[in-house]
Amino acid sequence: MEGTAKRTVQVSGNGSRLMEDLERYCARALELGATDAKVIKAEDVVVDERVRAKCRYPTCSNYNTSMNCPPHTPGADEVRTLLSRYRYALLFKIDVTTGVMDDFRAANRRMYLDMVWRLESEAFYDGHYLAAGFGGISCKEILCPKLDCAAVAGKGCRYEYKARPGMHAMGIDVFATAARAGWTLYPAGTSCDVSSLPHLSSIGLVLIH
Repeated sequence: MEGTAKRTVQVSGNGSRLMEDLERYCARALELGATDAKVIKAEDVVVDERVRAKCRYPTCSNYNTSMNCPPHTPGADEVRTLLSRYRYALLFKIDVTTGVMDDFRAANRRMYLDMVWRLESEAFYDGHYLAAGFGGISCKEILCPKLDCAAVAGKGCRYEYKARPGMHAMGIDVFATAARAGWTLYPAGTSCDVSSLPHLSSIGLVLIH
């Protein structure tokens, strides 16, 4: 992770300082280009086995091609256990209102490369060493679209600090989680006329212990 340690490691954490940090990360997300950012309780992150199943039925082109895609990613029960060990999450989004799918892809790339790992890294160097960030898209699509996944081949990931699963690959229901945060999302598939939608949203998440 890029950055410089600014504090000692936070184990139990000071409650007031943690909340100050979380609010600062919200502001930082906006600085990096987010349309909105909110602090939510980790227990409000929704996990549903059906989300991960949709990577398999119908089979996504990335299925079994990346260490950060199913079937290699953790199952829903493991993700629920993981979430139970965190108290808060930073949820942030980029809304795209142009109705152009290429702009949405660019927003997903920006979320993945410029926001999720940077916010996770900043939290890490603030002493929140177990911070964990996730985007809404597979790392295969962003980092290695034309290459075989080196991690699947047992050679080690080419982008060990930036590569991570999309939330859906871990069974996180982004639509339901966003709804709990008061956001409105629209499903957009390959046959959808995206110009008919008010906006498309790229979502990111950083868990903070």
